[in-house]
Amino acid sequence: MFIKSKCPYENRTCYHDVCFRIKKEVMVNGEEHTERQTIKDIEIADTVSEEELASCIICELKGHMYDGMTTGEFCKLLKNYYGVASRYCCDLLQRMKVELDMYCPDRQHLYFVKC
Repeated sequence: MFIKSKCPYENRTCYHDVCFRIKKEVMVNGEEHTERQTIKDIEIADTVSEEELASCIICELKGHMYDGMTTGEFCKLLKNYYGVASRYCCDLLQRMKVELDMYCPDRQHLYFVKC
């Protein structure tokens, strides 16, 4: 899952690929089952700039993006394929619009600029 933060050294936006290791316990008491999950470990697997993440996403999702797709569909792609946390999708979407030369006149549908 990618989470967003500010780099303390360069004052720019970075995304961290965070991995969680969860221990799951199921306790049986007669007919009752109780489930408990505990976070065992959290690891930052990678850190990339907003530009690097945007260009990587562009390469991977070219076949899934089309003219007129909704911003909701695009955010769903970011969440499903890249694990970008929901609250950061709008920020990353703004960067992607610049990188892909897209515009969003009705604030719901994305269109590619035709030259």
